[in-house]
Amino acid sequence: MFKKIARGYLKVVETICVFLLVMILLCICIQIGCRLLSIGQSFTEELAKLCFSAMIFIGAPLMLAEGADISVDMVVNLLPAPARRAVEIIGNVIIALFSALAVRSFVTFIGANKGVTAVSMTFIQMNWLYYAFLVSFVLLFAVSIAKAAAGILGKPQTMDINAEAKAAEAEAEKELDLGL
Repeated sequence: MFKKIARGYLKVVETICVFLLVMILLCICIQIGCRLLSIGQSFTEELAKLCFSAMIFIGAPLMLAEGADISVDMVVNLLPAPARRAVEIIGNVIIALFSALAVRSFVTFIGANKGVTAVSMTFIQMNWLYYAFLVSFVLLFAVSIAKAAAGILGKPQTMDINAEAKAAEAEAEKELDLGL
């Protein structure tokens, strides 16, 4: 049950991140077209920046859950398996603590920035973006705690939301013999 909810949530986050990436691409194309036609505008650059920021923060829990977060693990990989697992658990606890501090800070920050709008798009309240950041840190906290608990219980700490599709693709590739 929990795995199904987590997988559904991660699929929604993946869809939102793909949508934001398409928005960034669209903004860049509009900006290039406007420059070629000598049309002055400033909203595309700001909208692309906002979409990029939202994509990073919203996608962070997804990357952590899939184990695609950036980490330097050269020394950790040299450790024996129990020590490596302990380091990963400690790392997840540190991420949880950082997320908790970020949530506390965003609550204060959102309260101090009521009524602040984007510079070139005054219909966008900046607190909308900050709420997305707040929610992403809450979810990052939950994912890091779940990964730490999985590590303590000796279970896998990553979840691949596309595992079924990858397995089906590997099976189809195995069946396809090109004679190479």
